[in-house]
Amino acid sequence: MTVTVIVGAQWGDEGKGRVIDYLAARANMVVRFQGGDNAGHTVVNDYGRHALHLIPSGIFYPQVYNLLVAGTLVNFDRIGEELANLEAAGVDVSNMHIDLRAHVIWPFHMLLDGASEDRAVARTQAADDEAEGTDKAPSGAAKGGALGTTRRGIGPAYGEKHSYRGIRVADLLRPDMLRERLTAVLPRVNHLLAYYGLAQFAVDDLMDQGAAWRARYSEMIVDSVPLLRRTVEGGGNVLLEGQLGVLRGVNWGIYPYSTGSSPTAGGACVGAGIPPRAIDKVLGVVKAYSTSVGGGPFPTELFDDNGARLQEVGSEFGATTGRPRRCGWFDGVAIRYATWINGFTSIAVTKLDVLDGFESIQLCTGYRHRESGQMLDHVPDTATQYEVDPVYETWPGWRSDTSGCRAWDDLPAEARAYLRRIEELAGAPMHFVSVGPERSQMIVM
Repeated sequence: MTVTVIVGAQWGDEGKGRVIDYLAARANMVVRFQGGDNAGHTVVNDYGRHALHLIPSGIFYPQVYNLLVAGTLVNFDRIGEELANLEAAGVDVSNMHIDLRAHVIWPFHMLLDGASEDRAVARTQAADDEAEGTDKAPSGAAKGGALGTTRRGIGPAYGEKHSYRGIRVADLLRPDMLRERLTAVLPRVNHLLAYYGLAQFAVDDLMDQGAAWRARYSEMIVDSVPLLRRTVEGGGNVLLEGQLGVLRGVNWGIYPYSTGSSPTAGGACVGAGIPPRAIDKVLGVVKAYSTSVGGGPFPTELFDDNGARLQEVGSEFGATTGRPRRCGWFDGVAIRYATWINGFTSIAVTKLDVLDGFESIQLCTGYRHRESGQMLDHVPDTATQYEVDPVYETWPGWRSDTSGCRAWDDLPAEARAYLRRIEELAGAPMHFVSVGPERSQMIVM
């Protein structure tokens, strides 16, 4: 049996949920190791189509122990919504658990997140208005102060955590401790809310909220360390589920257009409390093209009909916010970077079928700096990414339907050649190819 980390190899939205749903059939435990409800893993199976924002993607298998651990942020209201939707679809959710070390997202985190983003958007618009009609370059939505957050409170909650002011799930179980923590944090929070012209919070109101969460979810709360250790040492099959992608990570992503955690294989050890030597496999999930939601540089982004076509055919709209995803050709520089950071032992390529109708397909193999002409074969810092142009190879399309393919040899020769090139650029063997959202539409190499 194995411990496998599943991480996004691009900017998020790679299709990790459908890969984990497929692999979870043989798992004992699925562990979400970082992030909150700011991203969604879309899963399509016998229970229907579900966008899971916090619940691990193994929830559809009653034998799988599903766990949110210390590296995650828990929005209990969102947990309640997701559990209700799953139960309505006939899913047994008694296998859902939350580590007592996870941090809690409160309503004030979401208010502060949204207010900060609104203020940044206004600054960006003002700068663009000032530049209009002059020779000043407008900041542009991507390069302005706005980060494109999901407004789910992720940044403020991680900020509280790393400033030692966070409130953990364990605090909900101890009312005296919870009151002490709220009393300590609320003066600063209310000061910020007042700065943004928002209503302030009272300790007693939040204590009532905490009591409601405690009454509903206390049986789900566990200490995950002995549970995870027994499973690993007993030879169990554990999947460590990442959220977003390496290029949205706080350390190695396009900071500051990033999340507050590390969605990498190394982040899995930190977030889940598992030693690096316990990990057997690292599976990188990557789309057959590129997408990104939110601000920041995106070198292969398309602004033409091809970009619009990828968005339409791929239904590229965020599972959390519904925002349209920015679309572009496959970025081989980014996948090389992701492989090095994570140490992929294999990759899964998703949404190949979206490319079925293209006569030709481009694939980025390097970046050229716009001013110096220097060629880059690695992902540079965030500012430099704005200054590069992608260098492309052109590959012939296959102009045929791959959604019914169930084996490697069923795929058109042109599709196989394109996939082998992705595998070569990744520097890791390709073990899975997805040609649709259903469990059956997974080709196992």
